[in-house]
Amino acid sequence: MMPRFDNLLSGYMLFRNLKHLVIIILCACFISSCNQSISYKRPQLLANFGSFECNTNKLSKVNYSNIWNKIRNGFCLDTVHSPRIDKEIKWFMNNKAFLYRSIERAKPYLYHVVRELEKNNLPFELALLPIVESGYQPYAYSPSKAAGIWQFIPPTAREYGIKSNWWYDGRRDILRSTKAASHFLRDMHRHFKKDWLLAIASYNTGAGMVGRSIKKANYTIGNKTFWDLKLPRETEIYVPKLIALRDIISNPSAYNIKLPKIANEPKTNFISVKYPIDFYTISILSETDEKIIKQLNPGFNAWYFLPSMQSKLLLPIDKIKLFNIRYKKLIKLIYSKKVHLVSKGDTLSRISRNYNVSIKSIKVLNNLKSDLIIIGQKLKLPVEQVNNTSEGIIIGGKNYKIQDKTITYQHIVKRYDNWYKIARNYNVNLKNLLAWNNADIKATLKVSQKISINMKAPILTAKKEQMQLRYVVGIGDTVNQISTGFGVSRQKLLSDNGIKASKYLTAGKDLMIIK
Repeated sequence: MMPRFDNLLSGYMLFRNLKHLVIIILCACFISSCNQSISYKRPQLLANFGSFECNTNKLSKVNYSNIWNKIRNGFCLDTVHSPRIDKEIKWFMNNKAFLYRSIERAKPYLYHVVRELEKNNLPFELALLPIVESGYQPYAYSPSKAAGIWQFIPPTAREYGIKSNWWYDGRRDILRSTKAASHFLRDMHRHFKKDWLLAIASYNTGAGMVGRSIKKANYTIGNKTFWDLKLPRETEIYVPKLIALRDIISNPSAYNIKLPKIANEPKTNFISVKYPIDFYTISILSETDEKIIKQLNPGFNAWYFLPSMQSKLLLPIDKIKLFNIRYKKLIKLIYSKKVHLVSKGDTLSRISRNYNVSIKSIKVLNNLKSDLIIIGQKLKLPVEQVNNTSEGIIIGGKNYKIQDKTITYQHIVKRYDNWYKIARNYNVNLKNLLAWNNADIKATLKVSQKISINMKAPILTAKKEQMQLRYVVGIGDTVNQISTGFGVSRQKLLSDNGIKASKYLTAGKDLMIIK
């Protein structure tokens, strides 16, 4: 028997009304969850929302055996209870492998990062920020051209004095980038009237974006908070993710996380290096694997450590004494002091330009009370010249000979570059730089112009031993540029690294250069 039409119609209407009711209920639940109250609990020791100084510098006087205990005691941000944070905690719980990898990568650097935050009186939550930014990966790059553990983009890096060129990328330098990040966050904290959550949000999306969101929300301290702002989705996740990470580190056992014990003492330390030296030689002198040297000093793209770029070298602390003894011996074999004989027309200003040294350093070295110099006067210069010596040094039963290696590569001119600056940065003579490029000092440099640099460097090599150099691919690097720079054929470079000719180079990739 066929059902009557009016029964069908009433059934349909009931179904439709039920459907609408379900949708209304779901929407109500969603709105309720979105408007769920967010509660705060301020750490009694250090924090006071919106107007506090962190006082983490006082923790330097406290002895901690485990750095995690020190970090926990330096947590300053408000304890926040919010579904947005719960969601990020869940993400970390589902991605424990990422968390453990990040912590493992952080081990060589964590002590130094915390120490820098301590000096600047900053919350120790910020020591966890590189996990959110890059997973503590120094060679991490983003599509927006951000680089390093702190993910500095080029404009912000330049603003905070971080150098970046073909040879060196200070954004990846642990010491330099951490100092810059600390200064940036401190500036943002001051700019946003001591509201740390806004400062951290601005680190991700920029002060301008946060400022515009504040204006739209009619934000005032005590009236509204970060949680009331409409920000880009990435930033709305970014801050809760950091707080979620802080909550996990605060009580890891509650989340079934076992943190590796990291001693609150440096396993690595920075030493001053006065003379240029290649990483291969550093590894020989310190008896440290070259890969570890590169891992500890990721700011350098190429094979050579230039003090003009960065004077601090990070080494395992138990290798520093050994390195210093051998390094001093090597320097005596390689370098001799430079003396300039003053001739007609010479001035301190002219001499300083020719040798890429400051006038002040010349005056100090020669005990000059004024800028007056006379013809025939011998001036000691704070530069060194390489001796042509065949002497070597015996290490581990091997007799390493000193060889002069010359690498010619292309510097890509950037905004504000000039001949003096390029010569100083690469520690080469200005006259030589001009000669290599068949240029006059008055020649105007154009952005993207290629400048040839001949880097002559003394290198320790054992007999019949191949020289292996390493280069970290940067954004925009090409196979042709790198092969030309190191004086090897394109085909050999591809073959030595197992790269297909058609394959694009990935930023952060470690290339082997076999000479």
